[in-house]
Amino acid sequence: MKKHTLFQGAMVAALTTSAIVVVPTAQAAEKFTDVDYTKEYGAAVKDLAARGIIKGYADGTFKPFADVTRGQASKILAGLLGLDTKNVVDPQFTDVKPSDEYYGAIAALENKGIVSGLADGSFGVNQAITREQLARMLTVAYQLESDNVDQTLPFKDIVKYSEAHYAVAPLFENNITKGITPTTFGLKETVKRSQLALFIHRIEAMQAKRVIQTFTASELDSNYIEAFSSDNLAADGEHEFFRILRADNDVKIEALREGSGYFMLIGYNMGNEENYEIIEMQKYKIDVTKVDGKLQINCQPTDEVTPGSALFLEEDLGFNPKNIELTTAAGQAVSEKVYSYQSINLEDWGAETVPKGSNYVLWLSQAGDYIATLSDDKGQSVRIGIRAESDGYDLYTTSAVEKSSVFIPKSEIGFTVKDFKIEQYTGAMYDHKIVDVELSAEGVTVKRVGKGDATFSIRLIGANGEKLYVHGMVYEVSGVTAMYYEIATQEQMENRIKH
Repeated sequence: MKKHTLFQGAMVAALTTSAIVVVPTAQAAEKFTDVDYTKEYGAAVKDLAARGIIKGYADGTFKPFADVTRGQASKILAGLLGLDTKNVVDPQFTDVKPSDEYYGAIAALENKGIVSGLADGSFGVNQAITREQLARMLTVAYQLESDNVDQTLPFKDIVKYSEAHYAVAPLFENNITKGITPTTFGLKETVKRSQLALFIHRIEAMQAKRVIQTFTASELDSNYIEAFSSDNLAADGEHEFFRILRADNDVKIEALREGSGYFMLIGYNMGNEENYEIIEMQKYKIDVTKVDGKLQINCQPTDEVTPGSALFLEEDLGFNPKNIELTTAAGQAVSEKVYSYQSINLEDWGAETVPKGSNYVLWLSQAGDYIATLSDDKGQSVRIGIRAESDGYDLYTTSAVEKSSVFIPKSEIGFTVKDFKIEQYTGAMYDHKIVDVELSAEGVTVKRVGKGDATFSIRLIGANGEKLYVHGMVYEVSGVTAMYYEIATQEQMENRIKH
């Protein structure tokens, strides 16, 4: 089933009685005789009942500890979200007919991907809804995500990184649920009417604090809208400072913390064969600031091109590339207004993946072909070809560390090579040889001998029929040649063929 998600920017202050009545015999009351108004749930019940969102029974009671059914919860949630419950597609649940009371609400929620049926094809309309089921409904309906994906919940009945974890974690973070005990969420426990009132009351409080700017597909003269960003990290480098909330016809940008960056909006139409036709693209600058303790969001169209970057690691280059000389491919010096070169801390990669040594990043603000000569203070240096290309909004870089030949020692090969066979693969379009091999007692040298880019494979053959394969590629960026390779044994090659 194709899933869609929905977010309603603000809760409906008052809803029509027909959309949210929990039971047919419900009757509003200023004070229910069985509600403890000194408790948190009592305050929630009082507020929601005063606004007609929930109702009690004809005898003046609320029955706070009675179960809520899946049908009742669906009707309340659809009303809170303001969904169209008339123009819906039949989800074809075996126990829900178009003439049923809850049909419109259930169908509207299912059409939006907020609810699903049971394994037997039914919806379970009269079954008591569990806390896990309600958590999933709310998390999907309001597009809630955990701000810390690695957090450990205090509930022993929720496995970390499970579906239940992702459903409950955002609710726990936003104080929408506290669990039935400090260490138990109660996934399979049923939701009581008092608990549902608390869920609604708390989620309203959360909604009031969310800071969001909405963009619609119609603003881009299209039927659908999409957004993306690779520039949404806050200054700490770990947390997002804004989040993109997607639906078919609108995109919402939610402020999470202070920061500045960019995002792209794309308006598109979709044909009968699901072919995409891009109608309009627009880049936005986003600034999230805090004023008097409250976040504020400002999104403005911009024609700025986001700088591109190239990362250089001491671990890869074999020396500390602390110095840089940048020229165009034609040899002209490049102004420092166009680029910056600085050391970078990669500790956020994780202890096991952080490259050893010093690491640097080159930022470029103009498209073009460049050659960077990196060096240390001990006479070691290397040339790197860099191509920076723009799509009109962002700058993307590709690079090639200069290397026109590689030497593979006999110790790595494991035998003395007597013969070889070269396959150029993508270089086969050329009528000349691009790579060649030189044999020596010490090993094998693979070198570039002709112009052109190619992937290649070289079969090395020993005196006793031994075989080893060298797979690699040779290519050029801004006039600088790069060559990379890896080795595969005969057994590894046979296993690849089998799989």
